[in-house]
Amino acid sequence: MYNLNKISLESLGFIPGRQDNSNIALSGFLDMPSRLGTTQYDWAGESGVEPYLSADEIFFGGRDLVPRGFIKGNSRADCESKRLQIVSLIDSFTDLVPLESKWGEHNVYVNGAVNVEFLQSKFLKITIPMHEPMPIVSGVLPAADDSELGIDGISFKSLGGTMLELSGDRRNRPAPKSVQFTTYGKEGYAITKTVSPELNLKLYIKQPNYAAFKEKVQGMMALLSSPGLRHITGNNDSIRSFFVKDGFVVNTMYSKSAHFTGVIECKLTQAGIPVSVDNLNINGSLVTINAETIQIKL
Repeated sequence: MYNLNKISLESLGFIPGRQDNSNIALSGFLDMPSRLGTTQYDWAGESGVEPYLSADEIFFGGRDLVPRGFIKGNSRADCESKRLQIVSLIDSFTDLVPLESKWGEHNVYVNGAVNVEFLQSKFLKITIPMHEPMPIVSGVLPAADDSELGIDGISFKSLGGTMLELSGDRRNRPAPKSVQFTTYGKEGYAITKTVSPELNLKLYIKQPNYAAFKEKVQGMMALLSSPGLRHITGNNDSIRSFFVKDGFVVNTMYSKSAHFTGVIECKLTQAGIPVSVDNLNINGSLVTINAETIQIKL
């Protein structure tokens, strides 16, 4: 069921398709949007950046939703007629309109070219790019379970699944910061501090149904959008302080009768120096990292 501005797209010949590596026609509806405005300051004489993470500095933009499907007609002319009906419906919008599906309701506008391609004389493929400018970024913050592996003492299992990957600058020395200068008659150079390390997190989530899956994703959204730095520990790794400025995407989603699965992919910007679990200066079970005191289980 896909309704656009309370009009059934199926009544106009639309048949839901599926996204790549998914059995769902819609993408983007669970993505965490990127932050708006200035999220950090880059001090030239220091490594990394200074993140802006107080509650009054955190704002979010919109997200893209893309339904993908087909138009089936009795003939080529019938397909063209149904295509024009969908285009005319879109042309009639003067403001945000609700996109309704079994995955929720989203107030959207069409923000790109509607791509249509004949697959055969009675079958069209159609993709409709949409943007939701004011998504709800909220959820229930998961309770900490003092896990050694996870985020802020919350195990990956409590977050909904299994960490598939933590890649990026785990072992790399990040690139030096670039500088602009001019010299006459010779090559110039400058020795600079490094940029912030970037990490790529992939978290596989498996839940018994869509409602439970959505709850876990929104809990992750609530966690990563909270003020202050987050702290992550993966297998055979250090405790790393980080913040998220570009949100995350949820892809590879499959809706089955017995479960709903998907993968969260998120870029983490590391702040400060990672602390080795094997070389911590521990006072009881409290550890100070970048002027923040967190409690870990050892």
